[in-house]
Amino acid sequence: MKFNRIYIAALSLLLVFGCADENLEPILTFDNAGKGAYIKLISQSSKLINVLNESTVNSSSYTYGVEFIDLENGNLVTEYKLDLIFKPVTGPSVTISNFRTFDASEFTESENGNKAIEEITITAPEILTALNLSFADLSPGDQFSFKGYITLIDNRVFGYDNSSAAVRGTAFGSHFDFTIPASCPSDLAGTFSYTGTDFWCGGSGNGSVDIIAMGGGVYRFSDWSFGAYGSCYGGGEANSTSLTFTDVCNTIRFSGFVDAYGDTWTFTSTIVADEWTIAWVNTYGESGKAILKYPSGPWPISF
Repeated sequence: MKFNRIYIAALSLLLVFGCADENLEPILTFDNAGKGAYIKLISQSSKLINVLNESTVNSSSYTYGVEFIDLENGNLVTEYKLDLIFKPVTGPSVTISNFRTFDASEFTESENGNKAIEEITITAPEILTALNLSFADLSPGDQFSFKGYITLIDNRVFGYDNSSAAVRGTAFGSHFDFTIPASCPSDLAGTFSYTGTDFWCGGSGNGSVDIIAMGGGVYRFSDWSFGAYGSCYGGGEANSTSLTFTDVCNTIRFSGFVDAYGDTWTFTSTIVADEWTIAWVNTYGESGKAILKYPSGPWPISF
């Protein structure tokens, strides 16, 4: 069963890190990760082009701040630029090179002592003008992706694609690339009661589950088994962050299907009034069904 995997993984980590190795450094720093440069996020607003109507599109924007990290506090960086890639729900992608560029004369100094651009605002009208699009051309689910690059005084250029996995990771707070989705505001997070049935082991049960917001209209459940793990294994939850569903202007679709163990999950889902029925099965041989209740009337979503 799946809990054996957790035990084996923990034992493996104990064996790996239980042996001292004086050549292993406990903390990864930029100095020993590489000798180039990267873009670090220092502030940001929410990222969304609200396609509810033309007025909400025109008022949509994304504001963020970055600082430049190199061996001389960002002083080796001479230019920061953004390319824009429009990825519509239907049709081919469109790329706009040099959508925005900033040279060293526009840099300030952050409170960390690094060269920075502490406020960059990208508006939806600016994006649409660059792509020669109008409100009528937009669809929920369209994506506006940005690829960031910095050029150093020796003409080397660094972006996401030629930076190390360590620098691209969350530990460094890098912000080379980002995506602004075209969608509607979504607020489904909360705690909901459910009735769980048809567990693969023959069990059933009642309980509550959290819908957890991951940003950009993407959500996950705190327990994708809806009590089945507790019933069949005697404890635990299927609390996987790679299993997700997405709310695009009140239309739901499941968007992540592989759990932390590499097993693929399949969902069948319907909503009738205040009852959301989810039947699930995975390639590990687990399955079940749950009916989630909305507390204040019909669910404000559909499929």
